[in-house]
Amino acid sequence: ELESFAERFKQRRIKLGVTQADVGSALANLKIPGVGCLSQSTICRKRKRTSIAAPEKRSLEAYFAVQPRPSSEKIAAIAEKLDLKKNVVRVWFCNQRQKQKRM
Repeated sequence: ELESFAERFKQRRIKLGVTQADVGSALANLKIPGVGCLSQSTICRKRKRTSIAAPEKRSLEAYFAVQPRPSSEKIAAIAEKLDLKKNVVRVWFCNQRQKQKRM
């Protein structure tokens, strides 16, 4: 339910042309007890960047050399074998394909 509210709020905010910084400033002006600075970085926390250890990276590179476009099932199997999240493996393959295009 919270996700639904957040999405509706975001869509309405965008429609009104209000930035996240504007929302933070307005909330800060309310002087809510116990709430300090509401900067954009406080409101919109980004996920930490995933770092892949060298052994796992070598394995991914070996898989990529054999099949740069693995199926969803293969990605899931690789992720399980390397103890990584499926999405991390999927994004790694996407990034590698993009990197290869630039070369």
